[in-house]
Amino acid sequence: MTFSPASPAAETPRKRFRLAPFGLYTRFILVAYLRNFAIIASVLLSVALTIDLWPQMDAVVNAGGHSPARNLLVFCLLRIPGLMAPLMPFTTFLAVWLTEMAHTRSGERLFVANAGRSPLKSLCPVVLLGLLVGPGTFVLDGCLGPAAITEQMREHIGRDAQRLDRNQSSDTVWIEGSKGLISTRIAYGPPAVLHDLSFYRFDPNFQLVEIDMAPTARYDRATGLWHLIKPSTWSGDAFSPTQVTPLPDAEITRDLGIFPLWLSVYGIEVQYLPIHTLRILARHGGEGYDAAPYKTRLAFLYAAFVLPGIMALLAYVLSAALIPYTVTANRAAKVLAWGYGAHATGRVCVLLGQTGVIPAWLAGGFVPCAGLAVVAYTLWKTEHAD
Repeated sequence: MTFSPASPAAETPRKRFRLAPFGLYTRFILVAYLRNFAIIASVLLSVALTIDLWPQMDAVVNAGGHSPARNLLVFCLLRIPGLMAPLMPFTTFLAVWLTEMAHTRSGERLFVANAGRSPLKSLCPVVLLGLLVGPGTFVLDGCLGPAAITEQMREHIGRDAQRLDRNQSSDTVWIEGSKGLISTRIAYGPPAVLHDLSFYRFDPNFQLVEIDMAPTARYDRATGLWHLIKPSTWSGDAFSPTQVTPLPDAEITRDLGIFPLWLSVYGIEVQYLPIHTLRILARHGGEGYDAAPYKTRLAFLYAAFVLPGIMALLAYVLSAALIPYTVTANRAAKVLAWGYGAHATGRVCVLLGQTGVIPAWLAGGFVPCAGLAVVAYTLWKTEHAD
C-alpha cells in the first residue's frame, strides 16, 4: 500500500488570531483590575486624608462658623483631588500587579496560556484600564484640583486656605525683574497692586543708577507700564547723585519688568493653578519669575493622559515575564520594585524640571517613554521565548 502526500487543500488551516476588545476574557480581567484599583485607591486615600487632616483638625472644625461635621465633610471632599491625583499612576500599577498575582496563584494564567493566548494577545484589558484612568487622572489633577483649592480658599477651611488667602497683602518680598530689583508688598487682586514699592535699576555694569519709590503702583494693560502714584525718585551715579523731591500729586510710569498675572498668583503652588493660567505663565518666563515650574507642570499634566496606562502595561508585562506560573516573594518584590522605581523617578523628574536642571518636555516624558521602552522590550523577549 502506498501513501500519497496530502494536498495543500487537505491540510488543516491555521486558526487566525482575532482581536476581541470586549470579549469574555477582557471583561473578566478589566473588572478585576477596576475592583482592585478601587480598593487600593480607598486605602491610600484614607491614609493620606488622615495624615493631612490630623495636624489641622482644630482649624478645620472651627472654620467659617459652620458645624464641625459639615466642615470635616467639605474639607475631605475638597482634598481628594490634590491627595489622590499624584498617586493614580502607582495605584494603577498596584491594581494590575495584585490582580496578576491572584490569577497566577489560581492557575488562570496557566489556563489562558494553554489556550494559546500569549501576553501580547492579552493586552486589551490593560489598554482599556489605561484609557479609563489616564483621562480621569488629567481631569482630577488639572481641573478638579485647582477648583477644589479655590473653593477651599473661599470656605477658609484648612491651613492651605489660610496660607493662600488672597484677601490679605503679602509681606515684603524681593523680586528680580528683567528691568531691575523690586521690593514691595503685593495686593493680589486681580488685578495685582503693589504697595510700598522700591524699584532699583542698574546699568549694564550692575551699577545702581536709579531708585523709584512709591506707596502704590498700578498696572496699565493698555500701555504695559506701571503707574507709580506719589513717587520719589533718586537718580545719578555714585559720585553725583541727584535727589528728586517727592511730589504728592505727581505720577510717573515705569516698566518694572514683572508680569501682573504672576503677581496675582504669587505664592500659590503650581499644582493649584488652572491650566489656562499655567499656559500663560509658561510663555512669560523672565518677567520677574522662572517659567520652568509652570512648563514642567504642564508637561506632567499632558503626560497624565498616558502615564497610568503605561504603568498598567509595565505591571502586566513584568508579571507575565517574572511570575508567569508561580508566585514567589522574590519575583513579586522585583515587579513591585520596578513600579515604585518608576513612581519615584517621576517625582525626581518633577524636581529636576521645576528647578530647570532638565527641560520640561524631558521631565514630563522620561518616565512614560522609558516605561514604554521596557514594555516593548519585555513583550518582544517574551514572544520570541515562546
